[in-house]
Amino acid sequence: MPATLPQNNPKTAGLRLTKSMDEKRDELQEFQRDQNRALAGIYAGCRPKFLRWGKDNYGIRAHDLTDIFQNAVVIMLLNIESGRLTTLAGTLCTYVFGIGKNLMQAFLRKQKRMDMPGDEKMPHSDENDPGTETQMIEQQDNDRLWAAVDALGEPCRSIIILTYKEGLSSQEIADILGYASAEVVRQLRKRCLDKMRKS
Repeated sequence: MPATLPQNNPKTAGLRLTKSMDEKRDELQEFQRDQNRALAGIYAGCRPKFLRWGKDNYGIRAHDLTDIFQNAVVIMLLNIESGRLTTLAGTLCTYVFGIGKNLMQAFLRKQKRMDMPGDEKMPHSDENDPGTETQMIEQQDNDRLWAAVDALGEPCRSIIILTYKEGLSSQEIADILGYASAEVVRQLRKRCLDKMRKS
């Protein structure tokens, strides 16, 4: 029987420290039976805690944390739908927190690599400047590139986004998406990029 918190404290009365294995399995099965209800529970119960935890421990702004939480939930969904997540060591909420922690660390690494606005002055250019035209062409190429990534489907889409947009390492992606090793992620990424070149 799982441990319970002391009953004499009104704030913790009736709350349990852990869930039993049956309850964890039931939570995952419940999610698979009624995704919308389970997601509503995750958003209602986990999201406020996640946002507070991210702000207090990592100093990340609320709107960035909201995006990170959403990405963590999407990754959890992909792992459940692909069959990579079949058992839980904790709860779905703690699973989302684990993914979110990796995404927050990647976010902070990415922020450190980026120059802050105002660090250097923007050169003046007008509409007829060839530099502006080149930037517009590059942006169109970039948009086409991400459209091609979206067309690849899963797992290629997630692997490429986590690698190139989120800046995660192969090991971090393996941990988040539930692959056995970083090498598996590298091999999949290579196949995905080859598939993209051929299309």
